[in-house]
Order: sequence, then C-alpha cells, then structure tokens
Amino acid sequence: MTTRITIIGGGSSTFVPPLLRRLLGSSRLADATITLMDIDEAKLEVMNDLAQKLIASERSQLTVRHTTDQKDSLVDADFVITAISVGGMDAWESDIEIPGRYGIFMHVGDSIGPGGIMRALRNAPVLAAVARNAAEVAPKAFIFNYTNPAPTEAFAMRSVSPISTFALCSCAVEPTTRELLAEQAGVAPDQIAMPPVVAGINHCAAIVEMRLVDGRDAISLVRARTQNELVRWVIDTYGVLPYCLGHWVEHFPQMQRLEQEYAGTAQGIRMRYDVVSHDMTYERARGRRLEELASSWTAPDAGPVTVEDLPPGDEDSGIEVIDIIEAMLDNRSELHIVNAPNNGVISNLPNNAIVEVNALVNAYGVHPIHVGALPEALAAHLRHYVALQQQMVRAALSGSRTDALHAFLLDPSIQAKLDLDQTQALLDEMLEANKEFLPLFYQDRDIAGSG
Repeated sequence: MTTRITIIGGGSSTFVPPLLRRLLGSSRLADATITLMDIDEAKLEVMNDLAQKLIASERSQLTVRHTTDQKDSLVDADFVITAISVGGMDAWESDIEIPGRYGIFMHVGDSIGPGGIMRALRNAPVLAAVARNAAEVAPKAFIFNYTNPAPTEAFAMRSVSPISTFALCSCAVEPTTRELLAEQAGVAPDQIAMPPVVAGINHCAAIVEMRLVDGRDAISLVRARTQNELVRWVIDTYGVLPYCLGHWVEHFPQMQRLEQEYAGTAQGIRMRYDVVSHDMTYERARGRRLEELASSWTAPDAGPVTVEDLPPGDEDSGIEVIDIIEAMLDNRSELHIVNAPNNGVISNLPNNAIVEVNALVNAYGVHPIHVGALPEALAAHLRHYVALQQQMVRAALSGSRTDALHAFLLDPSIQAKLDLDQTQALLDEMLEANKEFLPLFYQDRDIAGSG
C-alpha cells in the first residue's frame, strides 16, 4: 500500500528540499504520495515545481501534489510533518528586538523567554487545528512536529486531539553522532557505547549516562578534557553532559549577559560564554538564496535538476523524520530521540510533561524508554519550565491576555529583568506587534479587556 505523507509548511525553501532529498533517496518510500501544504501559494508552487523536476530527473516513482487547503491535505495521511512559522522572519525579528529594548537578550528566542512565548501564541492555534483535522480525516496518522517551541506545540496538539503527536529536533543529531561524542571524550569512535541515555526537555536535555564499550564512564572523560566553560559547569553542577548548548543557556537567565554594549539592536550582539545572539540578516539571506535557486531551477527555460544540485543546508544533518518513518514501516526497532508525553519515563518530572528521551521506533509506534530520575536539582529546574510551557499553551488556545500575562510572569528571563509594570508593558507591546497573527486575542474583543 502506498504511504501517504503530508508536509504542513510545504512551501519552505529551507525545510522542504532536505526532505525531498531524503524521500528521493529512500527505497522504502520510493512510491509514496507526498502532499505539500502551505498558505503561501507562490512559494508552494515553487516547491511543487522543484519536486516535479527532481522526480523527473531522478526517474522516481514518488508522487507529489500540493494544496493550500489544510484539511484536504490531511485526508488519509499516514504521516504528517509540521514545520511552520506564523509571521515568518519579521515576527521572529520582533521577538528578539522588542525584548532587547527592555534589557532582555537571548541567543535564539524561539523556545522560551518573551520570544518563545509569542512564537507559541502564533503557532499553537494553527497546529491545534492540524491535530483536530487529522483526527477527523486521518485518525491513524502520526504527526511529527518540528515547529518551535517544539514541546509546547506537541502539548498543544495533544491537548485538543487524541491523534499520535510527537516533536522532533535537529539538535538530536548531537547525542546520536558517535564521532562527535568520541571527540569530546578523547577516544576512538568505536569505543563509545551507543546510544547514550538522553533525558530532559527540548533545548534543555542532556546525556545523563554515556559509557565506553568497556563500561567506563565517558562523561567524566569529557569533563577532564573540555575547554568549554559551560559544559564543565553543567557536568560539575548536575553530572550530565548538555547538548544543543546555544539553547541550553537560554534556560538560565544567569547565562544571558552581554559582553558588548547594546546599541539599539539585540541581533548579532556578543554575549558571555562565546554566544552571539541570533541575527536575522543571516536567516533572511539563507532563505533568499535558497528561494532564488529554487526559482531559477523551476523557470520555464531551466534545464534538469538532480538531487546533487541541492545545496547542503543547516537542516540536512538533523532531520531524522524520514528515518523514523522508515523504521515504523519496516519494523526496524531503532532508537531515536523524540519529544513525547512523559508518563513516568522521567520519574521526577510531571507525567503530562513533554520530555526529550530515547524511544524505540517500530511498527507498533513510538515508545519512549524509561530513564528513571534526573538529578533532583536539574529536575526541579525543568519542572518550572514544564509549567511555563503548559501556561503558554493555555494562553495560545484561549486568546486570553490574562493567560498570556501569567506566562510572562512565569518566565525566568522576564522575572530576572523586569518589574510588574514593565512585564505588562512588554506583553502589550509584543501582542500589538503580533496583532495580525493572533486572531484569538483580537477577534471581536478589546485586547485590553480580554481574559
């Protein structure tokens, strides 16, 4: 039977080409039907045209269709991949710049902090609609979400629909790459016992146990040789090895300190611990370059395009969703890192938390593997962020300013910098800046009185 895969965000020039590369190279999915869905019809057409040219040049049996109708795109889907960004680059830029005017600076600003909260408010209602629609027209489908903040969005989808929903993160490539781990530990790659045990919440997860094949602890070896001040601090403080370090630092307001003077922009500004805040100039240039390539490849007079013509991108190495789909279809019983409901997997985090852990993937589904307890000090730190994520979802799905204010009041980066009046002012400024993307907050009511 033909496998049907729907990609929500199918007009993305940064996310779709890596997926097409993987799909065209998959013998297991050689005759799959792929539906690209996006609200941006022009970008969607370009990605569809690119897919058709690649299919022709590779003589592939893959079928690709496209639509702007979300519900239609989901009919009879086996798997759904979501990667959206409501408001795009401009909204992301405001997520960085507006808090900067209030003295809040974050490396990326897409997971927590005022920027992460606003991203959840924009994206969660759309993803909740995807989950509701999929439950109606493709009730046996699995949804794999890449949209940030990933665990928050997964929690939002699971809160409105019974459909199987998981979140994935490109950072998972770090603890699954034997060569990288071996380099950190100073041993030959074949000496690392794979895979290490991973646990935490997305963007603040860690390797909690890593051993050599002879049974020796490898985290202590990393501690002995690392030159990274933060890696050393995390191992000494919690006994775990952090990964996705640029996001880790955002979960500790103490680590968000500038090393250069704020001069009117919060982008590209040097921070402590060798961190530079995200610069949207880079993101825009990357997206524009890929869009221009795709447009030139799909022009009426363009020649053939092959998979080898697709340039490697930031997303290539970390996108494992095709591997996961293949493991499910072939009953491979592989281990992958996923974000899933806790349900006791990490014994000292709430059962309804979305946790990032190893999972067994096979024909029976995605099964998180029991970890036990995290170091209690780390678990206590993460429990606060679980509460914040859940409050973000309540705000996103209610459209209540009061709920949004409660999220801002819970956020440690805001707590560390702003008083109560400043917190309210920041919230109102960011809500106003995102007004066109927040219909639940503004529809038929005065934002100042909602809640």
